[in-house]
Amino acid sequence: MSAEKRVIQLIPGIPQDSRARFLFLFPKKQMKQILLAGLILVFLAACSPKLAPDKYWSGKRWTLTEMKGVPVQQSGTRRDAYIEFNEPEKKFSGNGGCNHINGNYILDGKNLSFSDIISTKMSCPDIEFEYLFLEVLRDIDRFEMEGDDLVLKDGRKDVLVFRVR
Repeated sequence: MSAEKRVIQLIPGIPQDSRARFLFLFPKKQMKQILLAGLILVFLAACSPKLAPDKYWSGKRWTLTEMKGVPVQQSGTRRDAYIEFNEPEKKFSGNGGCNHINGNYILDGKNLSFSDIISTKMSCPDIEFEYLFLEVLRDIDRFEMEGDDLVLKDGRKDVLVFRVR
């Protein structure tokens, strides 16, 4: 039995006459090139990197819902503490609860850190909340996604929880 007939018998789910027509549409040399190209495509698809999580985060307003285990009261106004990620530039901006904030972030696997954090200097009745928020943000070293929540961690402790609002 020829090699072509053995290959035809190995293709399940296709009637014998259809298998033969498929295999003989191409000369042997072209068939090898097609199979090689298919294998290369499969290999490249398997090796391509998954989208970084910050691609999903980018362009969305992540509102602070919990800080150090305590729920954060939402006012539904622009004064709610939030951050927005700018993935191409690896920057973030937002509101600390009183002032506009921005800075840089570094994402490496599950490790996440914030740097060069700056804010405007308006005075507000709840400025202590903002000071604590920025202090905690500076200490972040990891993240996890838990359902729709972006959980920022300091070591093993969940310290900031954000949700898209």
